[in-house]
This record gives sequence, structure tokens and C-alpha cells, in this order.
Amino acid sequence: MPTVFITGSSKGLGLEFARQYSHAGWRVIATCRNPGCADKLAGLPGIETHVLDVTDYGWMKVLAAKLQDTPIDLLLCNAGV
Repeated sequence: MPTVFITGSSKGLGLEFARQYSHAGWRVIATCRNPGCADKLAGLPGIETHVLDVTDYGWMKVLAAKLQDTPIDLLLCNAGV
């Protein structure tokens, strides 16, 4: 099963990317600043959600350590300010 990593997944295009890849059978690693407020994202099947603020290097480092052995087939850098 291929894996997609999507930043900024709580709403808008990031949420739709997560929905589409999830329904296509991909493993979806979705990130957002506050997963507790991402109700629509949490309701999708097979979504793995992680906290990530792309403007904070500390959060990037923590997530990189968690996922260091996870192969990622597609990276969608969607988060923006």
C-alpha cells in the first residue's frame, strides 16, 4: 500500500487530498497544527493524524523521529500561512 504524507490537512485542499487518497486505498499520514479541532479529518477512514506546525522546526524534528522508518511515496506540502 502506498503512503502519502500531507501537510495542512485539517481543511481546504489538504483535507480533500486526504479524503481522496484515503478512498483510493492509500495510507494517509495527515498533519495539522491542532488535530483535536480537525473533526472532518478524524472522520475519514484509515487516516493517521500527527501534530505539525511547519513554521516550528522543533515539531518537525519530533515528527521526523516518529516516522524515521516509514517509507513515504508521495509528499504533498500543502500547509501555508
